[in-house]
Order: sequence, then structure tokens, then C-alpha cells
Amino acid sequence: MPAGYGEDMGHLERAHHLSTYRLDATDGVAGRVHDLYFDDRRWLVRYLVVDVHHALSSRRVLISPVCVRSTDAGSRRFTVSLTREQIRRSPGVDADRPVSRQHEVMLHEADPHLRSMRAIRGYTVIGRDAAVGHVDDFLVDCGAWTVSDVLIARRQWLAGTRRCLPVSAIGRVSWVGKAVYLDTAAVGQTA
Repeated sequence: MPAGYGEDMGHLERAHHLSTYRLDATDGVAGRVHDLYFDDRRWLVRYLVVDVHHALSSRRVLISPVCVRSTDAGSRRFTVSLTREQIRRSPGVDADRPVSRQHEVMLHEADPHLRSMRAIRGYTVIGRDAAVGHVDDFLVDCGAWTVSDVLIARRQWLAGTRRCLPVSAIGRVSWVGKAVYLDTAAVGQTA
């Protein structure tokens, strides 16, 4: 794993909860996490997408999870090793587009395995040629910055049962079909 990953400071947290975390820089509050971008082959969180507000403007920037020094789940915040100015000057979200944004602007030179967790929520989960539910959320290890599991809901709008499926059961993710395909061996786990 890359340097900085795997440091044991974290816990498992639902991705949509992480999207409400505050980002504390070395010199004060820098913004809020909006999304997480991850690699759908290695299941590593590659970037925190952070809403940064400065004066009357606002933009989203990419922050590597390697910069996260501590996690406080109780107060929903990450402390990073960067100053507010360094965060403000970080690359914008268009610097490394997830695959859905790549297709929107017809760019293929960026990483085709970079995904937005926010965008994939709601994708249909397919196993053995039939839908078994939809992606409800992800479980993220905030110490190793890995995606460990996908939460699958059986019903879109009603409070139904949810299943936790390890990411090793995922065969592929399709932006075009807005679907997550399971390995056939994993299909029995969602039944």
C-alpha cells in the first residue's frame, strides 16, 4: 500500500457519514468533506473531495487521505497536516475526474477506475443477470483508507433490509449501465 495508508488511527464508518465531516487544518477549519473518490480495483480511497469556502467564493478540492493525521468520529472531523492556504490551493475536482465526470466531458486520459462514492450510491447491483438491490452505502476504514464493504438495499425507497457485502465480491462497476456487477460466487451471499 502507498505510504501513509494503513496507519491504525481509524474505524469503519459509512461513506455518507464521512461526507459530513469537517476538515481541520493546522491553522483552523478548512472546509467540509463532500465526497470520496476511490479506486474500484484496489478499493483504496484516493481523495477526499472537500468544499472550501473563501470570502464569497467556493470550490471543491482534492485532498489525499495521506494528509489526514487524526479522525474524531464523535465530533465528525478530520485533522490534516496542511494549512488552510495549502488546502485552498489544492487541485480542484477537475484535476482528477472520476469515471462519471470523464464520460461527461469525453475525456479518456484520466484514471478509468477512479469512482465517486456519491455517484455510485443508487447504482443497481446485479448478480446472475438479475438485480438483487442497489448500492446504499460503503463502509470505509478510516485508518487504512480502504473500502471494506458495500451496503446493498433491497428496496429503493422503503426501509427494507440491507446486506453488507465485502468488496471482494464485486466483479466490476459500470458507469454506462449505472450498475455494480457481482462475481457469480458472491451472488449466493445476497440472496
